[in-house]
Amino acid sequence: MGINNNQLVTRYYDLQAKNNKYFKAVEAYVYGRVDDLYAQLKTTFVDSVTFALDDAMAAGAASGVTLDPAEAEVATLNYVLKTIDSLGLWIQPLEESDPNTVVARLNFHNHSRYY
Repeated sequence: MGINNNQLVTRYYDLQAKNNKYFKAVEAYVYGRVDDLYAQLKTTFVDSVTFALDDAMAAGAASGVTLDPAEAEVATLNYVLKTIDSLGLWIQPLEESDPNTVVARLNFHNHSRYY
């Protein structure tokens, strides 16, 4: 029997857990940007929030955990995407965004799960 995706993802998450402080800081950055969007929606019709990958990596690095620079971008991007997805926001295809930028939009087609 060969190695399957579940085993690979488990190993990836184990590595992520070893660098938990970094990813908690990235998560705080994502939640902060979503909180900003929520505050704007009190008075303004906005439907998207932009996440700068460089800012997310800087937040992670400020935690005191240093990832290999060759791995930091992909690890941070994967975590940002997973976190945004868990919030139910729609992620604009990356090829439609500026480099090192993730755009998430309100997911009006998924609103029923919030009632």
